[in-house]
Amino acid sequence: MNNLLLLLLLSTNIVAQEFVTSSSFGSKTSEGVVVIEFWARWNKGNEVEFLDDLNGCSSYRVCVRRSADIRDKYKVLSIPTIIVFNNGVEQNRFTPSIMLKLQATKNEVQSIIDEIGTNK
Repeated sequence: MNNLLLLLLLSTNIVAQEFVTSSSFGSKTSEGVVVIEFWARWNKGNEVEFLDDLNGCSSYRVCVRRSADIRDKYKVLSIPTIIVFNNGVEQNRFTPSIMLKLQATKNEVQSIIDEIGTNK
C-alpha cells in the first residue's frame, strides 16, 4: 500500500521545465513565441512556477551559471528574469524585486503572449 501511494504521488506532480543551453538557445527561440526564465539553483525557492501553464508559447529555463554567455548577451542582472521572444527577437522582459522574487504574475506574462499572437 505504501509503495502504491508513493508511486501515485511521484507520478502526478513531476513536470520538469526543460533547460536550454548555449548550443540549443538559438534553435529554441527562433520560431514563434518563446518564454525564457533565467534561473539559478541557489534561488530555487523563487523559481517561476507558472511557465508550464502559459498558452500560445513554448517555455524553457536557462541556468545562468551554466550558460553565462546567454546571460551576458541579454544583460540579465538578477534572477529570476523572464524574457518573452517572438521569432528570436526580445519583446518584453520581467525582472524580480530586490528580494529576487518575480513581480510579474502569470496573467501579466500571458497578456504579452496574447498581444504578440494578436499582432501576427
